[in-house]
Amino acid sequence: KGGIDIDADENKDINISGGQILISSKTNEDNAIYLLTDIGVTESIFLHNNKGTRESAIKIEATKGGIDIDADQGKDINISGGQVLISSKTDEENAINLLTDIGTTETIVINNKKGINEAAIKIEATKGGILMVADENKNINISGGQIFMSSKTNEVDAIKLLTNIGTTETIIINNKKG
Repeated sequence: KGGIDIDADENKDINISGGQILISSKTNEDNAIYLLTDIGVTESIFLHNNKGTRESAIKIEATKGGIDIDADQGKDINISGGQVLISSKTDEENAINLLTDIGTTETIVINNKKGINEAAIKIEATKGGILMVADENKNINISGGQIFMSSKTNEVDAIKLLTNIGTTETIIINNKKG
């Protein structure tokens, strides 16, 4: 009916080995299972699968709840591997949301450093549209080699450049050196 306390001297290890090792809690509370280090600045917690080759060699799963990954504001969260896949299981607005909301110098960068094909960075909406919006005092800059715009519809205004804010607005198409 009592608890079990496993304790070793700070210079001695506690080794647990066997077939399948299962750890489970019998309480319904915050931190029901809790791994903690709290001794010094070089401490770490390390999960390592040395020989497993399946896609789920290390799996973190919340069957009903969410997963919160949080780091100190001056530290990075690094995710790397072969193909990195992020997908949502919900049908809602902002199902995947890359967001910064801390200060005026923050940025979001999508950068392909070595890919050289025409779709090195591809933004595709298979069924819906694509909306790019900037603040009224900020520009949307598109530059590259050739710039192609084409419509996939047979309709009036298939490609439309529009201004509709005030009486001094203009649309300029300018070839300076051709």
